[in-house]
Amino acid sequence: MRVLFILILLANLWAYALGQGMLGMRPEDEGRDARRLNQELNAGAVTLTGKAAPQH
Repeated sequence: MRVLFILILLANLWAYALGQGMLGMRPEDEGRDARRLNQELNAGAVTLTGKAAPQH
């Protein structure tokens, strides 16, 4: 019973470390371009326009 507890504890620690990125790239981040995440968007260049109301 003690061996089973230790195995479950080690599996939980491994899964936590993997999820936090301690063992390399996190599974959710795989395939993402980290450079694009750090880019700022030019909010001043974006303009919002409303849709014209239908005329009857």
